[in-house]
Amino acid sequence: MKRRILVITDFALYLVDPDADILKRRIALAAVDKLCISKLSDNFFAIIVPTEYDCLMASTRKKEIVDVIIKAIKSTSEYEPQVASSKRFEYHAAAEVIKEVEFEEAEGGVKTRITHKAKS
Repeated sequence: MKRRILVITDFALYLVDPDADILKRRIALAAVDKLCISKLSDNFFAIIVPTEYDCLMASTRKKEIVDVIIKAIKSTSEYEPQVASSKRFEYHAAAEVIKEVEFEEAEGGVKTRITHKAKS
């Protein structure tokens, strides 16, 4: 896990490294296909970008962030990305790396497991 600042504009998402003060990634809103969010009270969500690699993030304000991303996309297009809410989802951590995130209720909170999946 690395700390990042997420900046959302009408046209793109920007991930900034606060320690180095540099832009680490720009994701055009038009490239966002889907947002995955856990049904449980954890902090994880994923931004699915089929033309690149996906972005797994954690924030105590995940629901608000997802809502703002959807609003930003809808403000410049008629497209609304799908929001998948479940206890498990997959994302592409890199071009050839697929990971699965699984959430399970546990005593005192939520247990999160991230595993590599074989590319089919």
